[in-house]
Amino acid sequence: MFNSFGSNRVVECKGTVPTIAWKLDNSLEISDNEMLIRVDTIKLEESNFRQMCNECEYNKAKIGRKIQYIVNKRGKLHNPVTDSGGICSGRIVRAGSSYSRSDIPDKETRIICATSLTSLPMYIESVEDVDFNYSLIMVKGYVIAFESTMIVPLPKDIDTPRALCIMDEMGSMKKAYTLSRPEKKIFILGDGLLNMLFYTAVARKAVGRDGYIVAAVYKGAMQSLSKNEIKRILEPYADHVYFTDILKPLDCYESFRLEEPELFDLSINCANMLGGEALSVMLTKTRGDILFTSLTSNFNSVALFAESLGKELRLTPIEEFSSGSLEFNLDFVREIKSDIDMIDEIFKSHRLIKQLPMRVSELNNTQDIDNIDKVEGFVFGSNKTKKILMEVINIAAYDCNVIIQGETGTGKEKILNLIYKNSIRKTKPCIKINCATIYENLAESEFFGYEPGAFTGAGANRKLGYFELANGGILFLDEIGELSLNMQSKLLRALQEKNFYRVGGQELVEVDVRVICANNVDLRTLVKEGKFREDLYYRLSVCEIKVPPLRERNEDIACIAGYLINEYNFQYNTSKSFSADGIEALEKYNWPGNVRELDNVVHRLVVNCQSDLLTSEDVTNAVSSNLYKENPDMPSETDTASRHSGLKSTVGEFERDILAAALEEGGSTRAAAKALGISQSQVMRKKKKYNL
Repeated sequence: MFNSFGSNRVVECKGTVPTIAWKLDNSLEISDNEMLIRVDTIKLEESNFRQMCNECEYNKAKIGRKIQYIVNKRGKLHNPVTDSGGICSGRIVRAGSSYSRSDIPDKETRIICATSLTSLPMYIESVEDVDFNYSLIMVKGYVIAFESTMIVPLPKDIDTPRALCIMDEMGSMKKAYTLSRPEKKIFILGDGLLNMLFYTAVARKAVGRDGYIVAAVYKGAMQSLSKNEIKRILEPYADHVYFTDILKPLDCYESFRLEEPELFDLSINCANMLGGEALSVMLTKTRGDILFTSLTSNFNSVALFAESLGKELRLTPIEEFSSGSLEFNLDFVREIKSDIDMIDEIFKSHRLIKQLPMRVSELNNTQDIDNIDKVEGFVFGSNKTKKILMEVINIAAYDCNVIIQGETGTGKEKILNLIYKNSIRKTKPCIKINCATIYENLAESEFFGYEPGAFTGAGANRKLGYFELANGGILFLDEIGELSLNMQSKLLRALQEKNFYRVGGQELVEVDVRVICANNVDLRTLVKEGKFREDLYYRLSVCEIKVPPLRERNEDIACIAGYLINEYNFQYNTSKSFSADGIEALEKYNWPGNVRELDNVVHRLVVNCQSDLLTSEDVTNAVSSNLYKENPDMPSETDTASRHSGLKSTVGEFERDILAAALEEGGSTRAAAKALGISQSQVMRKKKKYNL
């Protein structure tokens, strides 16, 4: 049974189903119960397409490379940022000898593979073109279909682009038709001309001429079109067409109430943008219906927002499949053929109609990241860091788990803060935990809390754990690799089920938490060494951000040093600055302690140097006296190059020297921990590690 949907193709993690597996086997040798399809057109799910376009700056070549990278890495077209894929079209090459379905068309018939590409092995030879308006990718490639895969012959009277677009709506079109009734006042919110046509037209089909339909178009999505062009498409089906700014829901609400005093019975939200949910909730009357047609919509936030307004609403999330939906969609697209023909003409005259923003910096109309060198306290001057920050801001908008990898002192917590402040959870708690400080015998009660008297030493009152404290927000787990395998398995279960029992409790606690982790050792290495659960790694690593060490982004050093010295000048009412050779000395140094060490050195220079001009000699003395007493010379470029050959052992030597100096100067592990900016338990572990 399980082989009918491809479970035998799972490579990582084995035991899961293809849709949630990290990697599938995309080899083209098919089994007896599989089918090989030659693919030439892919319709990406809208949020997936938009995220790729924004990350790749709407550059076709970059988008092509991104798609091939994902497929090569995962064996399927499954964007880890949006957790979505798409559907495809092509022709059957061959089926296995025991492929049991009898409804499969012949090899000459063009077909649509309507099962999500997140669950099908795919191999792409090349990406040929990108159609920005239909969200289509033209490729040369293959997909492996299973006996459970939805395969639909493409009708000869419907061309591939519009067939793929209507099929991508799947069950939501039929659901919108079912919910629409003549006595209802209907509000439709969208950001694309084609999907707005689909849903206004299907609502009108359901309610007839007596129903009342309002269409609201996000004005920032189709700026290259005139209002008259948009109205020409929508006004045959909508009683009124409004142009609005979804990103300012309160202003939109006030404007709508002036024009539409009565709230709506049904809202259909087909906007592929975060932010439209609030407007839909506010404009829908109590006990009304809201249908979401996009994977982008944050269903949990909608429910919480409705609750905060005291509104009882019937919320319907995106409906991927329902009986008869494929036939319904194809019949409907025939009915509105002339309208789609008009849209085709518009698309032909405009290369790119819908270029939606996704980075939070763009959504808030803030200064473009290209023109600034400080983002939420993260100072930079290198292109490498700029690209990382652009990626971080992009990822922040998607409510997925993230792993931040990087050496100690590189600024992983600043990356966390950047994600938090630009996420939809920014008004909720952000609980920061250092896993290295948690005792193994207390770990479960720390994460999940406990009931009174649950164990010896438990308090008389219920204690909430980290998950409950972070409910609705973000739980940051620093040094997650320090957790025991036993605790990792419990953490995995809580993440999968989104619930748990407190220690000593019998009541199931439901939580909604976004987990962001950090570790200074690559978790993949720990997985290979058997020290970290593979299934937990894949649950956490939806997105992975690698923060490079300071030595690999040399252009940042002068910027960071300048920023730090200004901060300390303000703190101590001084006016110190670096000379040119002082900056050069900073840039030549290897910075094994990364930004944290640079901060420490600049701080010492401001406090200890008598002169207002800090020279290379001052920098050399500050570094050598604090960290390298046995070798006071600054490392030369030759020394640095030789050290790179044994990076792991060298970093260990640097860490030992830094720790030894801090212990000697501070006189205690507590003082050393404070000076180094780490916990006392970390100092104790490292002291034991290096036999200090």
